Amino acid sequence: MTAGIDPGAARSPRARREDASAQAPHGDEERARAAHQRPEAARQAQRSDATRQALIRAARAEFAEYGLAGARVDRIAETAGVNKERIYGLFGSKDKLFDVILIESMREFLDVVRPLAQTDPGDYVADLFDYHREHPQLLRLLLWEALHRGADAHDIDGWRAAHYVRKSDSARQQFDLDEQAAGRTLLALCGLANWTLAVPQTTRLLLGDPAAADTATTREFLREFARAAMQNESIGPRGGASRRQAVNELTGNSTDAEPTSESDDPVDRAARRLREARAAAEAAREDLAVALRAAHADGTSANQLARRVHGTLSRPVVLGLLTE
Repeated sequence: MTAGIDPGAARSPRARREDASAQAPHGDEERARAAHQRPEAARQAQRSDATRQALIRAARAEFAEYGLAGARVDRIAETAGVNKERIYGLFGSKDKLFDVILIESMREFLDVVRPLAQTDPGDYVADLFDYHREHPQLLRLLLWEALHRGADAHDIDGWRAAHYVRKSDSARQQFDLDEQAAGRTLLALCGLANWTLAVPQTTRLLLGDPAAADTATTREFLREFARAAMQNESIGPRGGASRRQAVNELTGNSTDAEPTSESDDPVDRAARRLREARAAAEAAREDLAVALRAAHADGTSANQLARRVHGTLSRPVVLGLLTE
């Protein structure tokens, strides 16, 4: 071999390309590895989603049954068949899990029930009544939230706030109302549909057996009541003769006489007594809460306190008051 001459220089260009190809990673091998990794990543994502859905199902049942204070992470994890650490890894805390469950339940509700703008008020109330009778968990979750958080409505990425803004704007346009009247109208329609289901004991006390169990008749009454109420041109504290006539027709009361003053009006007197009783009950509840916290600070256990007020407050309520 001649000194000073690179032996590789004597090789042909084709030979040099083959050498470079042999030294570099094979493209087929890389593609094979990538093809293997993609299904594995997809399987992991599916497993993670399946775990999340299992936890959501288990948590929804747990929260609907026991509320925010009474629900147990251990039970949720056991029902879902996963380690409870997965709950904290996926959702952060029990409170945040409750928020996710509530909004997921609201989304499912919106997928089923037609918006008010797409139907009339009577049918909307009937649809609400049907949904909450057949799917009681959402209403229970909302009631538990109110019990433990009061007016503090937790949100995720502003979804709930945006939902109710859209709902209110739609009612304003549909019924030509201002913002406050639209909000109160929605509250009234939802209350008509939900209240008999939220307090079945009160429904039974007012209607008796077997009328309380006759949901078909109750549903029809609520639908026609809502329809008649919304046929009025005036939505406000006093709707005038047309509203009185609609209510009289629904309740079977034929008189059109209007009481001359609040003192002569039995409805006003009864309503005033009810407001006073509610205020007194709220004050008594606050006094009891203060006494419970003081007793707990002195060493009385939460379980002992719950037993002492059994029949007045439920155990979850006692626990909630002690943590406020």
